[in-house]
Amino acid sequence: MNKKKIATRFLTILCGIVLVLLVVAPVIIRKTMVKNSKEWIGRQISLEKLKVNYFTSTIRLINFEIYEANEKDVFVSFDTLLVNLEPFHLLHKELVIEQLYVKGLRTTIIQGDSTFNFTDLIEFHATSKDTLETEKVTEEPTRFRFSNLELKGGQLIFVDKPISKTIEMNELDFFIPYIGWNQEDHSEAGLKFFFINGGFVQSSIQIDPVEGNFDAQINIERLDLSDYLEYAIRYTRLGSMQGLLNTGIHVSGNVYRAEESVLSGKVELTDVELTDDLQNRFLALDQLECRIREVDAFHHRYVIDSLKFTRPYILFELNDSTNNFFRILNYKISERDSVKIPDQVTVNVDTLESSAVYYALNSVIIDQGMIDYLDHLTAEDFNYHLSEIKMEVDSIDSRSEWVNLYTGMLLNNRGKLTAEVGFNPSNPMDIDLNYVITDFQLSDLNIYSRHYMGFPILYGDMYYKSDTKIMNGQLTSENKLVIQNVELGNKSGGLYDLPLKFALFLLKDRHGVINLDIPVRGDLKDPRVSIGKIVWNTFKNLIIKVAAAPFDLLAGLLSVDPKDIRSIEFDYLDTLLTTSRQHQLDLLLELEQKKEGLEIELVYFNDVGKEKEQIAKQHVGERFKQETGKDYQKDREDFLDFLRKGSVPDTLDLENSCMKLVEASVLDSVSSFLMDRRIFLLNNYLKSTNDSTAIQISIPDPDSPKNVGSKPQFEVKYSMKDAEPDS
Repeated sequence: MNKKKIATRFLTILCGIVLVLLVVAPVIIRKTMVKNSKEWIGRQISLEKLKVNYFTSTIRLINFEIYEANEKDVFVSFDTLLVNLEPFHLLHKELVIEQLYVKGLRTTIIQGDSTFNFTDLIEFHATSKDTLETEKVTEEPTRFRFSNLELKGGQLIFVDKPISKTIEMNELDFFIPYIGWNQEDHSEAGLKFFFINGGFVQSSIQIDPVEGNFDAQINIERLDLSDYLEYAIRYTRLGSMQGLLNTGIHVSGNVYRAEESVLSGKVELTDVELTDDLQNRFLALDQLECRIREVDAFHHRYVIDSLKFTRPYILFELNDSTNNFFRILNYKISERDSVKIPDQVTVNVDTLESSAVYYALNSVIIDQGMIDYLDHLTAEDFNYHLSEIKMEVDSIDSRSEWVNLYTGMLLNNRGKLTAEVGFNPSNPMDIDLNYVITDFQLSDLNIYSRHYMGFPILYGDMYYKSDTKIMNGQLTSENKLVIQNVELGNKSGGLYDLPLKFALFLLKDRHGVINLDIPVRGDLKDPRVSIGKIVWNTFKNLIIKVAAAPFDLLAGLLSVDPKDIRSIEFDYLDTLLTTSRQHQLDLLLELEQKKEGLEIELVYFNDVGKEKEQIAKQHVGERFKQETGKDYQKDREDFLDFLRKGSVPDTLDLENSCMKLVEASVLDSVSSFLMDRRIFLLNNYLKSTNDSTAIQISIPDPDSPKNVGSKPQFEVKYSMKDAEPDS
């Protein structure tokens, strides 16, 4: 009986001791973990409570913290960690966790210049691993089965010290229903967390544990781009960055061949606005939607279903040696950046087939686009606004030989442009461009006109049609230009002294319309040649040619030979107003009526010295005839003998000999008479035919170079009434 009681008491005491040990064990374990944590894991920890439910095999850690290296700031913490074990399965070398639940996990990652706040932990554990003796494991590995793996209400804080940037991801949720050794059923997992400024990331994945196939879905909703401005300004000159990112990306593949994964889905940007460091908005859009059919990097396949821009906006500023985009991107132009067109583009078919790159873009749409063009190169800033920009592009892929795009837009809220552009994707410098501009207001170019030509454009509108081709570096452009009612102001300054106002006046028909066909040609392979220079030289040469030879254009109004209205010519000693000369005057009178505003002036040129020689020859010839009865023009030898008998027997210069035999006063008198007679006859005919004519006759400076060697003639000078000399 006593032995029985002793045994009972012993068992009771033993059970009590075991019970006490079970009760105090968590406390002892907690204190031991806290005390030795720095030695075991390299960081100091704190743990408020460690609870163990021996009946349900549940372990619960409450208010756990791992400190930073300074042992003051918290690196990782959580409110609750609950682990529900099946310990008896360990006897069969199988780890079974029925539930792993973490609530309120908070982690702070701090990046310095070249290290993180966990760098010391990596080094600590790397060192510890090197000191351990590796043993060859021959036993069968422990199998595992994990169920209900869940993270609830987590928070991740990332601090980037070099740029003083903090990113917070709140309410981080993660859940995996089941994962296990030799699992045959599909596994799935889900992750979701929220950004501090709104928006969230949500992902899910399903895995076939046997075959390794997986499907993952990643959704980002309303990710605020402004949170990443500090990263952008490290490489650019951005002032602000706004916008929201939404994605729905699907990734499928095999975990054993992850590099062969295929991506599809959509990416969307909304309410985007970027400003530069001067707070100028230079890029914006309401929406960019990209639908991705397939991105298979392993097999070099890239297929985009559609790319749509809604209300995109661009501000392009042109400065002395750069533009605003180059400045914002810190891009500097060098000589190697100049575009060079190769003599011939060759494609290595073998290389192309071996790489087997396939790309396709099935649809590109721009809707309601806007561009502000600002040119600071002129005395006044030139600002031009393009709006209502629409563009559609044919499907393009790596096998396309030719692609067409269609676009249209408003020009400064008034004019319209419609264009069709074709190009060769394998050689983008092969271009076929056709466009039409209607209702274009020339006054929009007023700043350019004043800066370069010195003429303000008062008003006028334009129609322009161009058929331009660039093939193998050769530019061929046929241009149709129709300008109506153009009027220029008075010239003042300008970089180029071109007779633009007079040329435009001449180009107008009777209805005030300028109708031109302008061919443009050029070799773009020449590095000294650019499209801008070709167009400018064509325009400049046209203006100079028109102003220098106005009679070519004016003759078209009368359907006559330009020579008929270029000059009225006489021979020396001739004063007859022949029928032919009368016809020329009639043409000038008709032209004066048809070309309103045209001023016509007859400028008299004559080499008086040459004519005096003819006067002297005629005067001496008459004396020769009186004395000999012979004609000095037919009997030249006799006439020379006659001259030798005169005052200069040694000379053989017929004209000078005659000049010495006639008094200078006689020569001057006859010469003046001939000039006055010609002028009188022309004036009289003009006034008698049209008493209101404004055609004037003028005599220039006698020393004018145009007099030298000239027979008597009235050169027709055309100008505009009330025009300034510079025009």
